[in-house]
Amino acid sequence: MIPAWQPDEALYELVRELSEQGPAALVVVDDGSDNDRRAIFDRVAELSHAVVLRHAINLGKGRALKTGFNFVLTNPSGITGVVTADADGQHAVKDIVRVATTLGEAGRRSVLGVRTIASGVPLRSRFGNTVTRYVFRFLTGRDVSDTQTGLRGFPLKMLPELLALPGERYEYEMTVLGHLCRTGPQPIEVPITTVYHDGNRSSHFDPIRDSMRIYFVLLRFYASSLIAAGIDFVGFSVAFAMTGNLLGSMIFGRLSSIVNFVLNRGFVFQSGARMTSSVWRYYLLAVVLGGIAYAAIRALRMDLGWNVIASKIVVETLLSLVSFSVQRTLVFPVKQDA
Repeated sequence: MIPAWQPDEALYELVRELSEQGPAALVVVDDGSDNDRRAIFDRVAELSHAVVLRHAINLGKGRALKTGFNFVLTNPSGITGVVTADADGQHAVKDIVRVATTLGEAGRRSVLGVRTIASGVPLRSRFGNTVTRYVFRFLTGRDVSDTQTGLRGFPLKMLPELLALPGERYEYEMTVLGHLCRTGPQPIEVPITTVYHDGNRSSHFDPIRDSMRIYFVLLRFYASSLIAAGIDFVGFSVAFAMTGNLLGSMIFGRLSSIVNFVLNRGFVFQSGARMTSSVWRYYLLAVVLGGIAYAAIRALRMDLGWNVIASKIVVETLLSLVSFSVQRTLVFPVKQDA
């Protein structure tokens, strides 16, 4: 399946070569391209096994993928999975075939075609993928070599749950990847050739706008910590203003831990660990980090003369990263299936 917006001749050549590989259905989604591109899609529709679906206006890559998924589900043809690829010729036919072959042998696991981030890759792609990879690993605990690859394979039974995920544009692919890594086995990675034409200028990815959408998706993983931190900060500030007691105010603010525990267990990490095991580990961590926070804030206040509120913000921000990482790994572990 290939979502396409304002494609050039590379789309026709890609579908033509794929049509020569065998009888697999080839679904192309025209995501509201201009009329001057209609001839390309018409030629694609004439190729063997090719179907062209059209959006009247540009709705985004995520919506185009969903349109394709819906078509596959409502037009059963005996297929067992779907492979998605980009329309700009960035994915070689041999690599698309390799991903499809791997998907056929993967059972219920998804497949990712991962690029080698080498010197020939444009700087914006190399930098963006590297940063996103590390952020993604921190938030999900899963190491994915190429978080932004468009060459992916999904078992047919997985499509209904992918259709229900939020996202209409490029951020949808990150939402899908996060869903795969939180709720299922680790995707299989298949190394693919890195192909960029003319510095990847044909890409419609906006490095600022679309990157912000992607990182907003990743920020959702951390949202429960931000909510709990807000509750803690308000509780601490009120208690400290009324009593001037640092330790008591910190204990009062830690009532936010109840919210953090519930959200992290049920929505962020979707842990299957036993409740009793998670509770004692969580509150053991809370006590340890609370002690460290108290000592650090007291030291900044007494020894360096910092304002207590500023001290709390700095210390709690740093410790929240530690807390999130430990919760993900030890308190709410996600089963790492083979």
